[in-house]
Amino acid sequence: MLIRFATMALLISVLGAAPAWAQPAPKLTYLDQVIDMTELIPPPPPTDSEAWKEDLAGVLEAQENRTDAQVRRALAQKTLTIYLFDEVLGPQFNARNLPVTEAFFQRMQGDARAVLVTAKNAIQRQRPIAMSKLVVQLGGTPRLPTGYPSGGTVFTTSTAILLAKMIPEKRFELHERNREYNANRIMIGEHFPRDIRAGEIAGTVVTHALMGKPAFVRDLEASRAELRQVLGYPAEPDLVGSVKSK
Repeated sequence: MLIRFATMALLISVLGAAPAWAQPAPKLTYLDQVIDMTELIPPPPPTDSEAWKEDLAGVLEAQENRTDAQVRRALAQKTLTIYLFDEVLGPQFNARNLPVTEAFFQRMQGDARAVLVTAKNAIQRQRPIAMSKLVVQLGGTPRLPTGYPSGGTVFTTSTAILLAKMIPEKRFELHERNREYNANRIMIGEHFPRDIRAGEIAGTVVTHALMGKPAFVRDLEASRAELRQVLGYPAEPDLVGSVKSK
């Protein structure tokens, strides 16, 4: 606990006092301390640098090429929930059928959010709409003004990795669904491409760290058993890592 607060204090001393919107990190369940993601993800590019202009161009290109159908789909699926993956896993993949899995992901994502909030508070990169008048943001105002790393991407990337461990028969499709969701965040103007990349790295790092915790592994196995039974899969997969649909 002391290490966690010392890390946050150091980050604040370097970057200045925490802004008014800064949130306290949620309580950890599995991790011993918050991972300092600022040491593991690349920093965002300086404003008006060539890299920053390239990042902005990625947003504007996605904005210019988006279709009405893509926008409707992106806005309809904007709410963060593990059931964004029901298109891959089917209608039985819902909270009513999966109480063990639902509770497991809530605990796991609490740890992921603690890491995310600490990183956002430290890095403080604003979203595209605040940095360029050329960006047209859709879907309302985000809860936090900062976008680096992307919290939605941390959530969906970590979820996709774990669901793929539970249902490796759908590994490819799960990661493709995650890729679409993350691209949509750029398309609706909420994130720069580098926000998304940082979120992918952060989500992967957090998941890997969790896999080293015995309590997490036990809960993962219990969730896996429930999920496979509810979705009608055998207790053990036939082809681990198969990209073939069931």
